[in-house]
Amino acid sequence: MPSQAIKPTSLGMTGIRNNDTWTDGLPICKLSGVGMSANQMYREDGTPCSEHEYEDRSIHFCLDHENGTYLYGVFDGHDGAKAAYFASQRMPAELSFEQLTGKTTEEEVKEVFRDAFLAVENAFLESIDPKIAERTQLLDKIPDGMSQFEAAQNFPETVNRLQILDQEIRGGTTAVVALIHGGMLYVGNVGDSRALLCKKDRLGVLKVKQLTADHTTSSHDEVQRLASLNLSASKIQGAKFGNHELTRCIGNYFMKGGYKEFDILSSATAEPVIAEPHITSMPIDESCSFLLLMSDGLYKSYQDSTGSEQINKEIAQMVVEQFVEQPTLTSIAQTVVDKVVRLHHDNYLTKQRNVTSRDDISLIIRNFNFPLRCALTPSSALPGGSSPRPPLRHLPRPRPQEYSSSSSGSDDLTLCEDTDILSGLPDSCLLPGSRGQRLDLLEGISNSVDDRGPIHHTDTNTTSTESSELQNPSLTQFSLDEDGRIHPYVNFDQYFQAIEEARAAGLITESQLHLYK
Repeated sequence: MPSQAIKPTSLGMTGIRNNDTWTDGLPICKLSGVGMSANQMYREDGTPCSEHEYEDRSIHFCLDHENGTYLYGVFDGHDGAKAAYFASQRMPAELSFEQLTGKTTEEEVKEVFRDAFLAVENAFLESIDPKIAERTQLLDKIPDGMSQFEAAQNFPETVNRLQILDQEIRGGTTAVVALIHGGMLYVGNVGDSRALLCKKDRLGVLKVKQLTADHTTSSHDEVQRLASLNLSASKIQGAKFGNHELTRCIGNYFMKGGYKEFDILSSATAEPVIAEPHITSMPIDESCSFLLLMSDGLYKSYQDSTGSEQINKEIAQMVVEQFVEQPTLTSIAQTVVDKVVRLHHDNYLTKQRNVTSRDDISLIIRNFNFPLRCALTPSSALPGGSSPRPPLRHLPRPRPQEYSSSSSGSDDLTLCEDTDILSGLPDSCLLPGSRGQRLDLLEGISNSVDDRGPIHHTDTNTTSTESSELQNPSLTQFSLDEDGRIHPYVNFDQYFQAIEEARAAGLITESQLHLYK
């Protein structure tokens, strides 16, 4: 059941700039990184400036290290940041006070997860109840049928106060939240923020799957849901409710309790805009590489700049490329955000596409098994307990990857190089002296997920200072032969097995085998 342990007033709602919040005591998940950028509108000379306050909020907490429980979320506020701030504080409260204790089945955890969204919604609306009540009393003072102009002339103080209250009440937020618990990944969302999961198939090729549903008036499913409430599908399709197209969100009172005041929604037989989340779940296994949570500001800015119809996989490609370039998950996330920001601004300057402004951007990366440039896998995680591999920073830089469509359905998007059918990583990742043989960088951490979830003793977000000894292993760690050379310490059995499987599947011909040996 939803937690009653913390009231809205204790969550810093007395002021959005309150620096002391209860979540400050929650440990940050070091297997994740965050990138962000404030909204921008462009002046005629190209100079960017913020259009409004930064309205996104994000969380990335380790709720229970021993049991492998982690919580991540991106909250994209609209009409102010208060709803996003409230949700970012309240959501952890609804999942970190023993609500998950004893919940072992998938359906039980899903129910707790769903209740958390609805509890956050109810708590936020309760926090603005006094303002709603005051607004109702002020509206009763204005005679029915009086125009806004007449009301402003005859009741100026009342109208001014109503405008202030309307601004404080109208705020809302999207929410995309990922919960890792009991070796399972649960993702819930309302609104149009997204979650993307990158997984390997049996040949080591990365595939991108969107785990969330976009709840907007452009969604066929959402239009059908609204049509079932006696609303006109033709009028709803692509329409805006206030300043946005969201059909599900947290907060936004006017589109919920006050929906009768809007002509387009007034005929609805029940509240049309809801906070019921879309929830997906799946086990975390060795195939899971990394998870992305993003506000719509990221993928819409990228789409505005490029016109691409394959936004998810192209953003995932940018992340993969930065795993090779950057030393930490935070620097990966921020670099991807910065690239999209620069691309969007450049398009404004060159007038290649009609872009004049962009929204706030937030991106969370949660790594599972994907190799980070400066990370060195513990020897216990390597097949056969072999010696550690050289740090990734000493490997040649991979070539940029290209994409091919997936045969598994429209939701699965494949990242692969056109000449590399055995691995999602390019074949230019060579070990020194390996005579052209590829090293599957994922092999070394393929065991980093146990029955409780991701392994906890490996910190892939380690800074260069903390990991300096691992980045430069001494040669004394390795045994030398009589000529002073290091004995072989890499097992290529899995590599050759993958070749045989690809050959048997008809993916490579006999004449091509020499290219891989």
